[in-house]
Amino acid sequence: MIPLTTLEQMAATPAAILLGAALLEAIVPWPAHYRLSAVVPLLTRLGHKVCRPDGAPGQQLQAGLLAMLIVWLPCAAGLWAVRNLSLSEPLFDLLFLLLMLESRPLRELARATRSLTDQDTLVVARLQAAPWLRRDTGKLSLMGLAKAVSESCALRLIGQWAGPLLGFALAGVQGALLWRLAQLMNQGWSPKLPAFAHFGRAAAVLYQALCTPAILLLALPLCLTQLRQLANRLRMAIRWPYPAMGILLALLSGSLGCKLGGPRYYQGSLIRFPVFDAAAEPDAGTALRLLNRLQQAGWGWLALALLLTVLEQLHG
Repeated sequence: MIPLTTLEQMAATPAAILLGAALLEAIVPWPAHYRLSAVVPLLTRLGHKVCRPDGAPGQQLQAGLLAMLIVWLPCAAGLWAVRNLSLSEPLFDLLFLLLMLESRPLRELARATRSLTDQDTLVVARLQAAPWLRRDTGKLSLMGLAKAVSESCALRLIGQWAGPLLGFALAGVQGALLWRLAQLMNQGWSPKLPAFAHFGRAAAVLYQALCTPAILLLALPLCLTQLRQLANRLRMAIRWPYPAMGILLALLSGSLGCKLGGPRYYQGSLIRFPVFDAAAEPDAGTALRLLNRLQQAGWGWLALALLLTVLEQLHG
């Protein structure tokens, strides 16, 4: 029989908080207007106020760095103050981490796309997916829309779920905040938008740097199932504008046997990305299968962390 004090100590460990927050986020519905992604339009408006379109590229980059500090420093200071005033720091950490996680909207998008993607509802599916995609959706075919949604869901899961979890594991609530703010700022000031081509570059670099360790952790189980083709897939992946994300898509393509990558239009301009070839084209259910595969890897890491914590508590 495990003593009650030992159970209380286990419940207050980072591993238990990580698993608890992930479980609650998967189970408990969260109203859309309370999700953190609702602040993206506010960040975009802030970017338009701080960024001077007629400024030199270097000045716009400096303005982007300043905007990042304007957003992050007050949030970090406020979080530190509120956490110190909380009656229970483990409970506060659990609820705060729950606020940082946002995988349910991605699963909702994947399910909605699966139910709408046929020739009769293609226009509706394009309109539904447009707010989630930076690429132009007006001319996407059934396969093109399925691929676009699949890639977007897989990459966004890193910033909205895996990244904050890893950030909390490494640096507590401040780490989770930094990871999620980087994702939100990159989304609000995307360099793919002409107005933020230089202004948003600093946020994009920070976001890609923070995403890399989370991507590698999720990609490791995928590597183990395709060792023979690994070298060829990595050779293609490093040609992606952001190699870590290219690695993730390349391994997902091989794991599920569906084609990813390829050319796409941004703001009317054709951009050619590497093609991760496979036997099958993406279909309406691909996005949900990608999310399931990635989250299975994430749940595995969470379970391993909890197991090691339990063994440490029992034998430490």
